[in-house]
Amino acid sequence: MKVSAIFQRLYTLPASLTPLIASSVHLESTEESCNPPVALVREMARQLDVWRSVLPRQLQWLESDTLAFPHADPTVKRPTGPFFAPDQGKIPIHHRYNLDVVAAQLRTRFYQARYMLFRPFVYKVLHFPESVIEDDRQCAALAMKSACLWPIAMAPPKDKKRLVPHHFAWTQEFVSILLLIWMTRKDAALHQICEDKVASGMLETSALLMLDWLRDLKQIDGIAEWSLQFLEPLFAK
Repeated sequence: MKVSAIFQRLYTLPASLTPLIASSVHLESTEESCNPPVALVREMARQLDVWRSVLPRQLQWLESDTLAFPHADPTVKRPTGPFFAPDQGKIPIHHRYNLDVVAAQLRTRFYQARYMLFRPFVYKVLHFPESVIEDDRQCAALAMKSACLWPIAMAPPKDKKRLVPHHFAWTQEFVSILLLIWMTRKDAALHQICEDKVASGMLETSALLMLDWLRDLKQIDGIAEWSLQFLEPLFAK
């Protein structure tokens, strides 16, 4: 038997499977398959907010001030400045018991979960913009806002990466978010949503923080080194 005939037999579907494959492709191409369940996603997001509200008071934070100091010590007045910032300056900041790293992990995990809940709406905006309604726009905007200014990528934690567990997991998440931020510059529908509903500068600052993360880890993280090869040219334009 010729080699070409062998490959043809290997890659030819059995006749019994052809209708099933065709029907699944049809389903994936319809608009109905791209509509995330808004009510279900919002209910899961509500439960996520409830989880945050029942955390011990020392760990809680306000949605309006995600970078504020935690109530770590009720006997000490909290500083008025932010706990996390894009840059801590020349003088290193140290906190007892690595409070900054622990708080950054907790808060970032919260916003990572919210981002993952609403991310399907970003997919719908990118692939089916003609069927996007206002609910989709609001949810897509919430996904993009939830992906911005993660404390784990800010100072002081960003200068203590040896104390941050699972570098590779954060690196992969940052790469995916950077690609979405880049798409806000190229896709008209997503760009307009971010213009209308995401605070100015959030996306740009977040992109810089995530790129800095990748550059810091490229010596020890192969994913970071590989990703920078195409991400840096994209954001250099």
